[in-house]
Amino acid sequence: MSAKEKLERALREESANKDQRYQDVEKTEAERKFEEIKRQRQMERVSKAATKSHKDRVSEFNNKLEMLSEHHDIPKVGPG
Repeated sequence: MSAKEKLERALREESANKDQRYQDVEKTEAERKFEEIKRQRQMERVSKAATKSHKDRVSEFNNKLEMLSEHHDIPKVGPG
């Protein structure tokens, strides 16, 4: 079974158990909305992070470091 199939199966099972979870734990409408929005935001963060490769993230980080002043440089210590 491929990773994609496992993920799809897990998502189907989660959606099937979603209603059951809400019935087991009595939550208010506001709590359910909060959890749904929280889940959506987490999915947005994951998808946003997945769009950039490691090489792109390292490049952005290096550019950010280059823009900082010399004040942030690591001081030389020792006889070197």
